[in-house]
Amino acid sequence: MLSIFTKFSFLKEGLLPKLLLFSTMLVIATLITFSLFLSTILKEIMEDQIGERALTISKTISMMPEVIELVETKDPQGKLQAMILHVQRNIDAQFIVIGDTESIRLTHPIQERIGEKMVGEDNDQALQFGRYYISKSVGTLGPSIRGKSPIFNLNGQIIGIVSVGYLEKKVRQITEQYHAQFLSYLYIALAMTILMAFLLSRKIKSSLLGYEPKEISRLFLEKEAILNSVKEAIIATNKEGVISVCNEVAKMYFGIDAQSKTPPAELHKFLITCKEMKDASIEIEGVDYICNLSLIIQDNITIGMVASCRKKEEIDAVVWELTRVKQYSERLREKKHEFSNLLHLISGHIQIGEYDKAIALIAQDHLPDETIIEQFQSLIHDPVIASIFIGKYYFAFDKGVKISLDENSSIVEMIHPSISKHLLTILGNVINNAIDASLNSERKTVTLFATDIGHDIIFEIEDSGTGIDESLIEKIFEKGFSTKGELHSGYGLFFVKSTLEQLGGFVSIGKGNYGTIVTIHIPKGLPHA
Repeated sequence: MLSIFTKFSFLKEGLLPKLLLFSTMLVIATLITFSLFLSTILKEIMEDQIGERALTISKTISMMPEVIELVETKDPQGKLQAMILHVQRNIDAQFIVIGDTESIRLTHPIQERIGEKMVGEDNDQALQFGRYYISKSVGTLGPSIRGKSPIFNLNGQIIGIVSVGYLEKKVRQITEQYHAQFLSYLYIALAMTILMAFLLSRKIKSSLLGYEPKEISRLFLEKEAILNSVKEAIIATNKEGVISVCNEVAKMYFGIDAQSKTPPAELHKFLITCKEMKDASIEIEGVDYICNLSLIIQDNITIGMVASCRKKEEIDAVVWELTRVKQYSERLREKKHEFSNLLHLISGHIQIGEYDKAIALIAQDHLPDETIIEQFQSLIHDPVIASIFIGKYYFAFDKGVKISLDENSSIVEMIHPSISKHLLTILGNVINNAIDASLNSERKTVTLFATDIGHDIIFEIEDSGTGIDESLIEKIFEKGFSTKGELHSGYGLFFVKSTLEQLGGFVSIGKGNYGTIVTIHIPKGLPHA
C-alpha cells in the first residue's frame, strides 16, 4: 500500500493539489453514481409517461363514435384505416392498431398486415374483461409499450380493441437524449467544483498565513517544545481571558490542570483589559511575579493576550549573583593593578642594586601560602569541598582576609552527587559572609572546620568579626533581609536555609571565640526533596 502512495508524490504536496484532486474524484464518483441512477430512473419515468400517453390516446380513439360504428360494421369500405393513419401522424405514435373481438386487425401502419391476427398475446384483459391498461410486448414492429382500450357499442358490448404503441427503441432514444442533457449539466458542475476548490484552497491557505497543513503541524510541535523549554510561565488567552495555551511551568506555578479554563484571578483581571504591560510586579496567590503581557493581533484586531511570568525571587537571585560576580571582577582588577605596582617596585630595587629590599618585598605576604593549600587537600578528600575551600581561600586572600582549616577537620568519604551539587550555594554564601564580617576586624581571619564522622556532614565557619545581635539571628534567614545595606543583598542566607531544608539539614548561628560561628548539618543520605 505504501508503495502505491509513494508513486503519487503529488499527494504529499500542498493543500491546493489535494483539494483539486479530492474534489475532482468526488465529482467524478458522483457523476458515475448519478449517471447509473439517472439512466434507470429516467427510463422508468419515460416508460410510465409514454405508457400513460398511449393509454389516454387509445381511450380517446375507442370512444369516438365513428370508430365504434366502423368497427361494429367491420369497416366494409376501409374508411377506418385512412382515419387512423391520419390520427397516428398527428400524435407521433409508432402504431395504432384496431382489432375486432377476435383480435383480427382492422387497421395497421402496414397495409398488407390488415386482416391478420394481432401479435403480442396481450389483448385478453380488454376483450374479455373490458379493462383499460398498459402493457409491454413484442409485436411485428418490435418491442413496444402499448395502451390497450376496449371498444364498446351503444349496448355496452365489447366489439373490438384499440392498441396505441410506442417502440421501446424510440423510448430509449428519448431517454438517452435527456440523459445526455443531464450529464452536460453535471460536467459543468465538475468544472465549477474544480474552480471552487481552487478558490477555496487559496482562501484557506491565505487564512492559514500561507502555511501548508504539514508546516502547521511542524510549527505546532515546535511551539510545544519551545513553550516547555523556557523557564517562564507562559499563558495565552482569548479576549475573555479563557486559557487557550499554557506551558508546563505555568501549570506548576498556578496549579492549572486540564479542566482549568481561566488563569489565577490576580492575573486574569489584567489579561481581560487587553493592555500591554512590561516588567509588571504582580502578586499571585501570595507569590511575587514579574510579568510581561503582550497582545495577540490578527488583521489589526486584538484577539487575545499572552502573559509570561517569572518568580521575582528567581530574578532577584540572578541579579544578586551577577552583582557578586561584578564585585569580584572589580576586586580582581584592583589586585591586578596593586600587584603590577609591586612588580614595578621590585624591578626598580633590582635595577639600582638594592637586592635586599627587593627580597624583603618578595618575602612579605603578597602571595598565598602553598602549605595551606596542601593542608586542604590532605584533610579534605572530597574534591568538591576541597575546591570550594581553596577557591574561597584565594578569594579571601585577595581581600586581605586569611582563611585557615582546623587541623581536626576530616572528610574521608566522597559526598553523594545529589548533595555536593548544592554545596557551592551553601558553603559559598556562608564563607562569603564570614569574609565580609572579618574585613573590619583587627584579626581578619576565617576558620573552617569540616567532618563526616557520624550520620551527618558537619561544617563550621567562624569569622573574626564583631558578631551578630541576637535579636537579628532569626531575621537574617528571611528573604531580602540584610545588615549590609547593599543593593540586591539579603538573599544569600535565605538560599542557604531553603537549600538545607530540601536536603533535610539545618543551619545554626552562635557566638564564637572572636566573632560568629555558623554550623551546618547535612544528612549523608539522599536528600528528602
